Amino acid sequence: MKLIKALLGVAAMFVVVASANSQTIAVNGIGSSALFLELGQAASQTSSIGAVCTWTASKGVAYATDTRTGVGYTEAGQFWVAWKPTGTDCSTPTGSVYSYLQTDSTVGDRCIFASPACTLTVPASAAGTGGAGLLGTTDKLLPSAIQTLLNGSTFNVAGTDIRPEDAKFATIRALTDCGVAVNGGAAGSAGSQYLGLGYATGTGSHIGSAIKGSTVGLGGSFNVVDFNLTGHDPINTSNTVPSWNVYDVGLVPVVVIVNPTNVSGFGSTFVQNVTRGELAGYLDGTYGVVADLVSNQAYSSSGIGAVATKVFLREPLSGTYNVMEYSIPNSVELQTSQDVGYVQSGIAASFVDSTGTGVTISSANNCNGTAVGQNPLAAVSSRANAGASYRYRAIGTGNEISAVYATTDSLGYAFWGASNFAKATASNARYLTVDGVDPLQQVWTDGLVPTSKNGLLGNISFANVKNGSYPIWSKLRLAATTNGEAGASALANAAQNFVSPSQPDFVPINQVFIVRSHFVPPYNASSAYNADFPGSGTLDQPANGTAQCGSTEAGGDVAGLIYSVQSDGDFCADAGSSYGNTGRRQ
Repeated sequence: MKLIKALLGVAAMFVVVASANSQTIAVNGIGSSALFLELGQAASQTSSIGAVCTWTASKGVAYATDTRTGVGYTEAGQFWVAWKPTGTDCSTPTGSVYSYLQTDSTVGDRCIFASPACTLTVPASAAGTGGAGLLGTTDKLLPSAIQTLLNGSTFNVAGTDIRPEDAKFATIRALTDCGVAVNGGAAGSAGSQYLGLGYATGTGSHIGSAIKGSTVGLGGSFNVVDFNLTGHDPINTSNTVPSWNVYDVGLVPVVVIVNPTNVSGFGSTFVQNVTRGELAGYLDGTYGVVADLVSNQAYSSSGIGAVATKVFLREPLSGTYNVMEYSIPNSVELQTSQDVGYVQSGIAASFVDSTGTGVTISSANNCNGTAVGQNPLAAVSSRANAGASYRYRAIGTGNEISAVYATTDSLGYAFWGASNFAKATASNARYLTVDGVDPLQQVWTDGLVPTSKNGLLGNISFANVKNGSYPIWSKLRLAATTNGEAGASALANAAQNFVSPSQPDFVPINQVFIVRSHFVPPYNASSAYNADFPGSGTLDQPANGTAQCGSTEAGGDVAGLIYSVQSDGDFCADAGSSYGNTGRRQ
């Protein structure tokens, strides 16, 4: 009898091991908030994927850790995991497992390209608990087998709203001394509007100072750490960077919003549109009063006085910041910046900042010699209104939008998403057209932000994004290392099916017929931050990636000039190119 019990015990152990070993991680994702919802729905509701059991967690439960030597930074965010049940029993998982941690695009890119890759922590205390219901479906209890499988696992997919090349360039720029041309050119040379931001902790340091959010921008911080796309890791230099591919999901605009509480300020009915030049002026500190965006003809009857503005900027490594930065202020046309640019350098100021501290800066760019000037940023916005109008730093989409909601006569921006703007009301937000072009609807009416509560989500067509006339947009993508490619491809395809009139978060990629001109970002090959990039075959040759031209997408594309897919294909046919009309920037 004892022998039989012993044998049964051994058999039971083998069953547990077999059950645990029957699960594999198809996607361990991390990155952009813009992809969180649809990816989770795609993983749990697509028959070909079949991971019908879900568990979600609010920010602070699951987190990523960069385990490279001397780093150790953690990044927390909302989290979901989806798995297949044995039969219909979600407590006994089997097959492929999909998960996603919401952080930021550049964090996602860093975490999969770091060697070793960042690790996921799902604490043992989460096993057996109910979920937060973040995907609109009923969560199951988290099986201990899933918690064990994920805890300590490495990330293999990054959700990103900019190309990995652009995320790498943003990191280089943050680590380059403030005001120094990133491409190594002298002041005034071609491309040298791309100036460093000064967040390095020392010459050639690959681990920078954290970018801090102002208290007015609801606080928070963002870690600055280097990574490479090819060759060897810049920190653990004996480790090789993994190979990777990118899978497109959709296209999404950045929306400019203002707080309309003050009817004599941004709440005036005359505040409807902002030109590219005016928007650049607010973002770089040249302009600091509401009246700067009201035409002379309307100004006399607008009732708008010298109302000071509060402008909220994202952290310089975020995808949102970079799409706005190179579409508007740091375009080839305007050559200024949200943080440091030549136009700003002529604006000197002495003022008392929002904390009551006296500050003197030699120019409106956020520099103090070679280092960052203010961290967190709380800088005066214009000479005409010094001491009353500020630019502040907001960390993350949620903080950016919430700060605008809470601050009278403020201006900010964010990637569109129905969930991002779900708390918008007529009293806390209005969106603007840019150069008269509406990013959401065919025709702008009153600037009321569409939400499920006001019934306007069905009006969103993205018509002016699809036709290329709205300038501030980017693709949503999944970057995947080798063992995540199959799962990333499946999720990218499936996620497009979860965009609907009640959830119009982006333009599905199969409805996208425009393309940005791709380019090699302006790296300085002699810089310590660029030792392994470029110089890596296809990454040296940008390609727009259109099927008509036949080459795989490569290179940066943040604010590349916009072409129709047809015209880019015609260019390839006429010019004998397989890359498209590349190297063209806004």
